[in-house]
Amino acid sequence: MKYKAAIFDMDGTILDTSADLTSALNYAFEQTGHRHDFTVEDIKNFFGSGVVVAVTRALAYEAGSSRESLVAFGTKDEQIPEAVTQTEVNRVLEVFKPYYADHCQIKTGPFPGILDLMKNLRQKGVKLAVVSNKPNEAVQVLVEELFPASFDFALGERNGIRRKPAPDMTSECVKVLGVSRDKCVYIGDSEIDIQTARNSEMDEIAVNWGFRSVPFLQKHGATVIVDTAEKLEEAILGE
Repeated sequence: MKYKAAIFDMDGTILDTSADLTSALNYAFEQTGHRHDFTVEDIKNFFGSGVVVAVTRALAYEAGSSRESLVAFGTKDEQIPEAVTQTEVNRVLEVFKPYYADHCQIKTGPFPGILDLMKNLRQKGVKLAVVSNKPNEAVQVLVEELFPASFDFALGERNGIRRKPAPDMTSECVKVLGVSRDKCVYIGDSEIDIQTARNSEMDEIAVNWGFRSVPFLQKHGATVIVDTAEKLEEAILGE
């Protein structure tokens, strides 16, 4: 086998969470007096760097920031409008987090072929893990409900550990799995995942069915991009 462990992002990689994220964010924005007509395509531009950055992006978009500028949020190059305050971000988060935790699997489900992929990889002895910037509570619920007995380890964003693209979460994963980094591959759908793999000194595979387009992924350094779960399995196994 080419890799002994496959570490997956969650949103946009193994799970289509866009509809539930859209509903939850619109609910939180409505409850806090903001516009609440965001579309799935809007949501795809907001999420990927953790929920704090997602809400910040949404508020900035409401305040007039362009979609193109949102990718810099959460980095040293971000330019957040003065109208977007941390107090308001926190106020929206206080509504969003518990609501999403209770409504995170209404329309959410695995992408085509993903369940078979997990089954095949496990049968061939590949260790499987999820490392996501999604709140850890939601990650654990979704793994338990939608992927029972599929993963050896699952970790979402939580206090005390830096979110992706810092390597902290994947380092914790490597320690638990007991697999060397050069035998691990990180699979994701965004620039954050590409950066995470690079920072973690791991190979990376990008999928084209998630939150970012192929040209976007290529622009941000993706070298291996697959378009089906079957091709992803081949890339992991080296077939």
